[in-house]
Amino acid sequence: MSFYLAGHDNFGNRGCEALVRSIAGLVRTQLPQARFSVPSVAPALDAPQWPEMGLDGAALVAPSRMPGSIKWWNRAVSRVPALLSIWEPRYSLPAALQATIDGSSAVVMTGGDVISLDYAFGDLFRWSGFIDAAARSGCPTMLFAASVGPFSAHPVVERHMQNHLKRYSIITVRESASLQYLRRLGLEQAVLVADPAFCLVPEAVEPGAPYTDPGDGVLAFNVSPLVARGWQRQNPGLSLIEECAAFIRRVLAQTGLSVALLPHVDPLDGASENSDSAYMTDLLTALGGPQRRLALVRRGLNAAQIKYLVGRSRYLIAARTHATVAGWSQHVPTVSIAYSIKARGLNQDLFDSLDHVLDTPKVDRDTLWASYERLASREADIRSLLQERIPQWRAKAAHSAELLAGIAR
Repeated sequence: MSFYLAGHDNFGNRGCEALVRSIAGLVRTQLPQARFSVPSVAPALDAPQWPEMGLDGAALVAPSRMPGSIKWWNRAVSRVPALLSIWEPRYSLPAALQATIDGSSAVVMTGGDVISLDYAFGDLFRWSGFIDAAARSGCPTMLFAASVGPFSAHPVVERHMQNHLKRYSIITVRESASLQYLRRLGLEQAVLVADPAFCLVPEAVEPGAPYTDPGDGVLAFNVSPLVARGWQRQNPGLSLIEECAAFIRRVLAQTGLSVALLPHVDPLDGASENSDSAYMTDLLTALGGPQRRLALVRRGLNAAQIKYLVGRSRYLIAARTHATVAGWSQHVPTVSIAYSIKARGLNQDLFDSLDHVLDTPKVDRDTLWASYERLASREADIRSLLQERIPQWRAKAAHSAELLAGIAR
């Protein structure tokens, strides 16, 4: 059996890499001979991120491209939102890609937050259109362990997405908030599971500073340009870099912890756009550069290696969702800097509370310190709860693969 994994086209986002690798591993526990077509815009850069790719049944293939019609549509509706109600772009598969889909046992939208309003309308309609085209050709389709919506801020888009979601053969979601939203839309086929990256196996790597001399342990800290943009809109005239720097200075001054600035999204070609490394290099500069107890984790690590470093950390504060998943799955007390439904929903389901969620607009030196102190004061209890629940979540993550095996042709 062969599966086409849609919803991404590169491993610069280690969350995408974690999802693809985890899905492949989970599906092959059900279907040991399963093969996976993994779209890539830069196979020479992506391949080294997953050296065991061939052994794991995966191969990089040419990606679907954003159709010119959707690019123009996205520009038009960005300028004239009223066009949303009268003009929905249609996606047609190129002949070569159609042949790949025709030869696939199922097309899998790899979850994450692709089917949401977190990105541009064009991205949303590109991926939903791709799945609709695959479904029209008779191929089973699955939305795999996703966060979905909400689209209620744009009722026209919500109607489009409601119709789109009905076309999936099966939907699994990774938090209750998405399940409840889909139920409100009448999508009874949705099933609650867990994110597959809970099952990603860490890969040992030479840790480097500050893990080689951690003092009382390492606080891994991740902040992203995506969060920075949202924060700036709510805090005009202020500097998120300076707020984070003030917090880290206090950690270094008042505790024995070391601090690792931990990138989780980093373009593999070294570009600075949407690069955690580039953004946190500015943070490191604001802190006066590397110190014995402060360092920026080097670029180029893959998702499994970053997970290994997270597991070596005592605490984690992170904006990137799959950085937090790496922490929870290794029983690391973690604060989520939340910018969407994902962080709040995952925390609510895992902890039955939002005690360890810090909403993006509220991030400052004081709220970061208060969040850290809450982790430190509850460290033993958090670790105990995670040790109890993570095996259950890994079993829930595996359920998506069981359901996929049931619909594959």
